[in-house]
Amino acid sequence: MSSSTGLIFSYLIGLIFLVGGILFMIVLTQHRFLFGIPYAVLGLVILVGLHMGRRRKKRQEQRQDEILDSEE
Repeated sequence: MSSSTGLIFSYLIGLIFLVGGILFMIVLTQHRFLFGIPYAVLGLVILVGLHMGRRRKKRQEQRQDEILDSEE
């Protein structure tokens, strides 16, 4: 599996958890928050973690490019 495919699947899993948690809170009559909040939070953690990791990786690559450019 390539990096972009893994990234897409990870975002998809995060969205499934987030949307599922929201749907639990809307649709269920009993224990809606018991099931909805953990799923929604897990989805948010996955999505925010992926986003932050991508930003950190881009920033690191940019720094390495700047270092290589300054050495030339």
